[in-house]
Amino acid sequence: MASKDELVERLQRRFKGVPNFGKEDAEELIEESLIFHGLDPSAIIPDKDVTLVLLYAQAQGAWQIAFSVAHYFRFSDGEETVDKSMVADNYRRLARDLQTDYEKEKGKVLGNNFRIMKRIDRPITTPPTGGSRRNRWRK
Repeated sequence: MASKDELVERLQRRFKGVPNFGKEDAEELIEESLIFHGLDPSAIIPDKDVTLVLLYAQAQGAWQIAFSVAHYFRFSDGEETVDKSMVADNYRRLARDLQTDYEKEKGKVLGNNFRIMKRIDRPITTPPTGGSRRNRWRK
């Protein structure tokens, strides 16, 4: 069990090295994540949802940072070179990884609903053994 404030603090610690990422940004991301998952931001968050909420908030935060630094560029002037062109790409990669982690966790918590339906238009049979050699199955 965790409160919204505890999740905000945890998210802020995870993004502490990101310039201009403050408590307001963390609060906004956590509140958006709680609403997305159908949880009340003023209530206590159950343990089973804490990881989902944090992963979703991290992924959305990484996407927002990637958008905000997309204008970074490469500059070279004689001996001095500044290259910030890969910053947005790195954040996009991080966001994709976090989104993948979120999807995996969501599958664990909510259960995967993928099922293969049985065919009703034909009975379940096994291929012939090929003993008569009349109808050979391709190998």
